[in-house]
Amino acid sequence: MSSKYYKYLPWIILGAFCSYQSASRYAQTTFDLFYLTTIFMIVYMSLLYLHEHYLKIQIQRFIHSFYE
Repeated sequence: MSSKYYKYLPWIILGAFCSYQSASRYAQTTFDLFYLTTIFMIVYMSLLYLHEHYLKIQIQRFIHSFYE
């Protein structure tokens, strides 16, 4: 079951770096940095989940409707 999640590992690592960079711009203390990095990672992963489970299907249906 965990083998299907290995394809997300590079995106999680990239998302962690991007989240840390974004959080370091706004953070004033170490706790703020940790908190903001966590929040940005949650948002990033929820957008990835949304794309994989909803938007990809909707785009395929939209493209398929042109060929009918």
